[in-house]
Amino acid sequence: MTTSPAPFKSRLNLFDWGWLAAALLPLVGILPTLSDGVIRAADAPLHMHRIFAMTTLLGEGILWPRWVPWFHLGYGYPVFNFYPPGTFYLGGLLGLLGITAPLAFTLLAALAWVLGSLGTYGLARRFLPASGALLAAMLWAYAPSRLFEVWDQGSLPQMMAAALIPWVFGGLLRCAEQPTRRHTVALALPLAGMIFSHQPITLLTALFVAPGALLLPLWFARGQGMLLRRWLSISAGLALAGGLAAIFLIPLAAELRYVESAQQAPDVIPYLTSNFLQPAQIFMRPLAVDLTDMRFEMPETLGLLGGVLALVGLAALLRHRRWVTLLLILVALGWALFFMLRPSLVVWETIPFMAQLRFPGRLLRFGALFIALAGGATLLWLPRRWHMPALGAALLVTLAAALPLVYPNQAFVQYPNLSALDEVRMEEREYNWGTTSYDEFNPIWGEKPGWDVAIEPETYITDPLRVFVNRLDMIRQYPELQVEELGGMHYRITVASARPVRFRQFYFPGWTATVNGQPAEIYPEEEIGQITLDLPAGTHEVALAYTGTTAQAVGAVVTLVSIGAVVGMLWGWRRSSYPEWQNRTPQPPLQGARGSKTQSGWDEVLPRRSALIIMTAITAFALVNTLLITPNTTWFRYRSDPDTPAYMRSPVQQSFGGVFKLLGYTLDQTEVTPGGLLNVTLFWRAEREFAQGYRPVVQLVNWPVSAAWGSVEPFFPGGGKTDTGYPLDRFASELHSIPVFADAPPYIGRISVQMIDAVTNTPLRLPDGSDRVLLPDVIRIQGATPDLPDRLGYRFADAIDLRCAVVQLEGEQYRIRLGWRAAASIPNDVIVFVHGLNADGTLVAQNDAAPLAGQYPAPSWLPGQTLDDDAHTLPADPAISAVAIGLSDVNGRLRVTRNGQPVPDDRVILTPGENTCAA
Repeated sequence: MTTSPAPFKSRLNLFDWGWLAAALLPLVGILPTLSDGVIRAADAPLHMHRIFAMTTLLGEGILWPRWVPWFHLGYGYPVFNFYPPGTFYLGGLLGLLGITAPLAFTLLAALAWVLGSLGTYGLARRFLPASGALLAAMLWAYAPSRLFEVWDQGSLPQMMAAALIPWVFGGLLRCAEQPTRRHTVALALPLAGMIFSHQPITLLTALFVAPGALLLPLWFARGQGMLLRRWLSISAGLALAGGLAAIFLIPLAAELRYVESAQQAPDVIPYLTSNFLQPAQIFMRPLAVDLTDMRFEMPETLGLLGGVLALVGLAALLRHRRWVTLLLILVALGWALFFMLRPSLVVWETIPFMAQLRFPGRLLRFGALFIALAGGATLLWLPRRWHMPALGAALLVTLAAALPLVYPNQAFVQYPNLSALDEVRMEEREYNWGTTSYDEFNPIWGEKPGWDVAIEPETYITDPLRVFVNRLDMIRQYPELQVEELGGMHYRITVASARPVRFRQFYFPGWTATVNGQPAEIYPEEEIGQITLDLPAGTHEVALAYTGTTAQAVGAVVTLVSIGAVVGMLWGWRRSSYPEWQNRTPQPPLQGARGSKTQSGWDEVLPRRSALIIMTAITAFALVNTLLITPNTTWFRYRSDPDTPAYMRSPVQQSFGGVFKLLGYTLDQTEVTPGGLLNVTLFWRAEREFAQGYRPVVQLVNWPVSAAWGSVEPFFPGGGKTDTGYPLDRFASELHSIPVFADAPPYIGRISVQMIDAVTNTPLRLPDGSDRVLLPDVIRIQGATPDLPDRLGYRFADAIDLRCAVVQLEGEQYRIRLGWRAAASIPNDVIVFVHGLNADGTLVAQNDAAPLAGQYPAPSWLPGQTLDDDAHTLPADPAISAVAIGLSDVNGRLRVTRNGQPVPDDRVILTPGENTCAA
């Protein structure tokens, strides 16, 4: 007897083919990343080395690695104890299957891309028809922030965590609407995956989940009640996620005090402040890649297209009276935008550990999701019969807008024979100790950080887990010390007398030692914090092992119990505690007054024919783009002449010491506020091959170039070496964001550019012998002007008012302070004459100078601007009984009036001790 295929056909007909289409949408972006190397993005090589380390340690039988012995130049590093190891664990499992670490990195990046597209589709299906949800998935998959992550940032864990954001939000919605065991697990699993992937994204997700967990149950309980059950379901999901991740979270919490990151670095707040996004940046249109630019950086933005479609979609939700959906997206998007901008600084400083995230631009990953959801609602403007044609057009427009960013603009780093030695050499070259940016997991013991050259690093090729006995002890302090390595951190050590023996590994809780089979006490030595063991005279067999801590064991047990709970909940979900919902017809969770099926089509699935057409078109274009367009054309991108970059607006063509040529610059702003950022992009080209390191110094300087009001000194990649990043046939664009000092006066300045020899710390000279280029653009600082009382009432040439003055004796000189106000535009530079007069009016002393010490030429003064000029002095001569003040320009002394009446000699007479500027 055969089973009728009807049930299967029925289920197939109900299947939403949009899931398959959503999974395939990122293919156009994924294919260019496939290579036998790793994209030279900022973090990509670091994470690739972590995957290799995880593969190696898993291969040694360590089921949950925490310590990497060869990291940090062979001192060892607890990177997997404090940085979420989940993504690397997946990469390590792929490595055990024979997949290389570079390929594992690429495959996991592609997996994250697909996973996020699917998650966005699933979340959008909660309140949009399949066509709108697919458009939302497309907008997410090709958001500028997603492409920035792939080609510029290269943070694999952040990619994975960002891909899980829609899954977490979807699980939260399901728990709030239907608090079943299955939905509790649907919240717990993606949240646990996020915790295992990336701490910053997890912390930022909490900013959205926390209010949602409180408010969403209130909404869904309006008609059906069970508010407490909804809250309990969400709480259970959050707790279960924590339990699943306990193997990481409990040791993290218990042992964080043992590493440097427990203390906030002093530069965290200034660095955080410098990384806030500018309002104009958030919805800017990304520029096409310039293939000649070896430092082309994609902007951190939500993109112009996404912003426009989001506005249209929000208007559609308003038209259909989807009040709650509209409010939810608006609040969530506004919340994300707020944290990207500087006004949110006080919140970043208040929430524990949040300032250490350092990059507000991480919120773009959330903004991109909310933009995608709003953009998907665009199709609600159209009748259902037009959804599919409109979807096709919208997908095409979205892809066209993203094409300038999907092409490879970074080189691929090749690792033909990858080993632990490659990681050690990377640390020596790039100073990213232990594969971190700030050495934040350096154990707290020891006075020095342990940055000396690794011992016999070539041995890590074949024996990456090798731990050396400190050879300096053997050579300098204890020449009689004899060591025989027995393999596997086992040693036969002979000492002539009792003495300490140090091992080249950082001391850290979890390390244990035995001497002749008996447990022995270890401790950190004072200088670097190396594992130290006291041995009596004689020959001893010593063994080291990282066996873990109590917190690590407890965390593992809690995770195992939580896994069992998940299995039990999934096994029995069909026998839910809430049978009243088993046969309930699903409803859109955030439905509005006019949200019936016939009007919005929210329940429609993507027809199989439409899905196949979309999938075929995506696959075909992805192949054509990869096999034909990318290698054979420069469509959708530029290939500039190396001396005339396409995005360079102002040429300079100035040589710095015959090493670098400043081709020119692009400056989009000529005004800046104190405490703000002044952004200028410089275009450099190497003029010859060199092995020396160099760095640019870019400053906002005052007019006489005697002081700086802002400065930035970024390092060139690879230390500025041609063989690591500066080929002679390409140029490099460098975006310099100059943080302007908070006390910068409201004057004008210029941008100064120098190139510094990193060894001698001296600037390279220009052909004319000068040490810098001053860009011609005038930069105005828009600061607050002083509040000066108008007590004198003098006016010079109907253009400059002298409102108040102070003549005060300070030591051996008179300091003269003058309060000016620009009444009108001033045509010429002026000089302030300051004359000390005796009782007869005879000149005793004189000190003529430009106002404001020449820092702010008078023709640049703004009408209505007040200026506090305290740059004038006279010697404290007892004969001085009066001080005469006047102004002159190229035409002579300026006419002075008071209340419209001429002033004799066109000068103002002040007396010592006078103070008319006091409040």
